[in-house]
Amino acid sequence: MSAYKKEVWFTIIMSAIFLLAGHVGFIFSIFPVEGNLFGFPIMYIVPILIGWFGIFILTLIAGKIGNHIDEAIDEENARLSKETNDSQKGVS
Repeated sequence: MSAYKKEVWFTIIMSAIFLLAGHVGFIFSIFPVEGNLFGFPIMYIVPILIGWFGIFILTLIAGKIGNHIDEAIDEENARLSKETNDSQKGVS
């Protein structure tokens, strides 16, 4: 699979994960849960924690993977431009 296709799939998948993580509060309001976490009701603290720390962690992961994909795209472009230059040198 080319690096561009990987980037497109990565963008689609991460967008879906960010949407789910960002809307955890709505999901918890649909399915209310009883109990406490750190002294707060679960249905309030979990969406806040996922909204703050979950999105932060997802952003770090997305940045790291995105950098790897960008490096693969640069390598692929360099290889293709070298192949193009090599093929043009032989033509007179």
